[in-house]
Amino acid sequence: MIMFTEEQLMTFSYTVDFGEPEWLKIYYHGISIVSTIISFFSMYVILFQSGKMDGYRYYLFYMQFAGWMMDLHLSTLMQFIPLFPVFGGYCTGVLTQFFGIDDSFQTTYTAFTICLVASALNSCFVRKHQAISKISSKYLLNDIPYIIVIFLLNFYPVVAATLLYLSMLSKDNQVILVKEVYPNLVDNFAHLSNYVVFDSNYWAIIFFAFIFFGCTYTLILIVTTTYSMFRTLEDNRKHISSSNYAKHRATLRSLLAQFATCFLIVGPASIFSLLVVIRYEHSQVATHWIIVALTLHSSANAIVMIITYPPYRNFVMLWKPNRSFRFSTTQRSGDMNTRIHTERSFAVTMTSSRS
Repeated sequence: MIMFTEEQLMTFSYTVDFGEPEWLKIYYHGISIVSTIISFFSMYVILFQSGKMDGYRYYLFYMQFAGWMMDLHLSTLMQFIPLFPVFGGYCTGVLTQFFGIDDSFQTTYTAFTICLVASALNSCFVRKHQAISKISSKYLLNDIPYIIVIFLLNFYPVVAATLLYLSMLSKDNQVILVKEVYPNLVDNFAHLSNYVVFDSNYWAIIFFAFIFFGCTYTLILIVTTTYSMFRTLEDNRKHISSSNYAKHRATLRSLLAQFATCFLIVGPASIFSLLVVIRYEHSQVATHWIIVALTLHSSANAIVMIITYPPYRNFVMLWKPNRSFRFSTTQRSGDMNTRIHTERSFAVTMTSSRS
């Protein structure tokens, strides 16, 4: 059971605002539109402007789609209003207003979508590692082990969501928890049609341990595969064409840049965990900004992907796929032909004058 001092219990009625922040509601609507536009554009670019890229494009598409799902759920379907320092909150989105979906289920699905983004990222690194490993056949997984690895990576969100759902209290137990732990807020909670509050029970501890394991595993996977991929490229640089070498390095750098945007998820989650422990007085406002950071992820990831991968960047800048490359090639060819023609004319002239 979560425990507080008597002084903390007496001040909860003054530090917790049960109203819906107007600015947060406006932000939810705005970021939902922006995220959808940017995400759909990035998915179009991946599918139709990737040139001769192999099946890796579908893994990139998967990552963008997972990020959009997370943003859509947080900003439109759920619209969570946190009540910190109370460990809980309530939902005001489409799922609540039109479908009456329980807040506990919506919170569970939030964990699923966040973990799905991490799983999609891991899948991209594994798939890219497979493509580069084919150069030397070193560390290359066979079909069955590869399928098993991808399956386990993408089964992680299901396990995480299940553990979180098992840690949820029943509605009756949530009412009891509010009366025992937040006695000054009983009347406030009574005016809410639906809400969710959490307790630090056995399943909750397992859930957080599993999340910590997933974060650690993701970091190890990305570091080891990245080192292996760069090492393979450098060791086999003489055996592959310069264009393939440049393509692999550009793709890998772009993927690492997209990994950096995951700090918009990891950072807020870490701050959230810290707030749970220290019970910061103004933690409700802080959790509002944590949600803002989370909903920026898919847009930031899409923009970073387009900026850091040359074919996508050229398409956006010129609005024509690979036009700059074709133009440059044609221009260089034309210049070369002109120079050759000029040199030949000059040679003929010199020969005639000597005669």
